[in-house]
Amino acid sequence: MPFLRGKLLSNGYSDNARRELEYLLKELERFYKRVACCGEIEEKHMKAIRSFSRDIASILAFEKSKAF
Repeated sequence: MPFLRGKLLSNGYSDNARRELEYLLKELERFYKRVACCGEIEEKHMKAIRSFSRDIASILAFEKSKAF
């Protein structure tokens, strides 16, 4: 996760976007640790991953749209 965190948080996004991304990345890391202990991935885990992905993508898209 450090690589992802470094790449996302060092791209000049606003303070608010950085805070939101930092929060989501911490939650994603916690989620990853919980799922890793389970030994198997269920559909609910996949839905959660897609949700994290959508949330991160929406923050990045919003920041990109503000740049124009």
